[in-house]
Amino acid sequence: MKVWAVMKRDLLRLLRNPVTLASSVLLPLVYLVVLGNSLQGVLTGLRLGLVVADDGREARDLVGALQAVQNGPRTFTVTPMLDSERGMRELRAGSVQGLVVVPAGFSRRVEQGENAAVGLYVDNVDAIAAATIEQSVSGAVGSIGRAVVRLEPHLGPPQLRAQEIYPRVDYDTSLVPGVVVLSIFMASMITGAFNVVMDRFLGVHEAYLSTPLRRMDINLGVLASGTLVTLASSTAVLLIGLLITGARVHGGLSGVAVLAATMVLTAVGMLAMMMLVLGRASHPRVVGVVNGFLNILLFFPSGALYPIQSFPGWLRAFAIVDPETHAVAALKALLFRGGDVSAASGHVLFLAAFSAAMLLASTATLKRTL
Repeated sequence: MKVWAVMKRDLLRLLRNPVTLASSVLLPLVYLVVLGNSLQGVLTGLRLGLVVADDGREARDLVGALQAVQNGPRTFTVTPMLDSERGMRELRAGSVQGLVVVPAGFSRRVEQGENAAVGLYVDNVDAIAAATIEQSVSGAVGSIGRAVVRLEPHLGPPQLRAQEIYPRVDYDTSLVPGVVVLSIFMASMITGAFNVVMDRFLGVHEAYLSTPLRRMDINLGVLASGTLVTLASSTAVLLIGLLITGARVHGGLSGVAVLAATMVLTAVGMLAMMMLVLGRASHPRVVGVVNGFLNILLFFPSGALYPIQSFPGWLRAFAIVDPETHAVAALKALLFRGGDVSAASGHVLFLAAFSAAMLLASTATLKRTL
């Protein structure tokens, strides 16, 4: 009976906290759905720009071979473009992941057995996507080669000349932006809302009720302290990551300023979001459940580990509004794409809007009662 009394008390305590109980069922299912769709083995849905300056038979055959890849394995979707200059702008802006240029006279050179090359430019910041595009385009180019009977030796089938538009980024280096964003999220787990929940659980929060502090005062004070701690830890992670990999911040002072703005806005947005989600919680056990859920939900679809173009439609739509997606993209632009401030600015604006919305919402919902 004594054992039953202890067992009954423990079961009743668990039943009073159904969120924790439900998490043992929901979290594994979330992991299955999110991880299963964000770390797929085969890349699909990449965007490939195509500039064709030749109207001969072989050029048409090459376009048909690329469209066969688009309609078959769906490795990429082909986007026709008027000229290579515009195509390079789209490639650097991230609108496409690769650009194929078929030069004028390509078909004639193939028929005459001369050197005939197709240009391929890839955004090599994402090494997995770049390698996949190069392999698929190389197969398409090789499929149109035909022997030509000539007196002089034939120089072989058409060639593919691939060129990376940025300095080589190895896989370890490409993880630095994701690791920095992950450190911001982890720091937001142990500061901000977590401290508020612990104060409420221990009864310290009651002291706030006897003061003239408003919700905004409490929220801003907690977020300010959390932001300082989060920035200190994430900056340390960034510097150590740059030291280990040899990467550096490009774009001069403006690049450094945009990088700092990215980290600050990401930290504020994450902390305010956690305050919104946990602002009315009263038990620290809920914090652990929510943090585990949000970590999987936000980090893996962010593009830090795998290209988001390959996600199914519903997950790709979520990735577009995921703040970590924009933080990772902005850091990649500043670290690997030559400090392209214009490419990072759109992501920074999204983070600013997200942070402002989370700040207002978390202030309005913060619990200032027993």
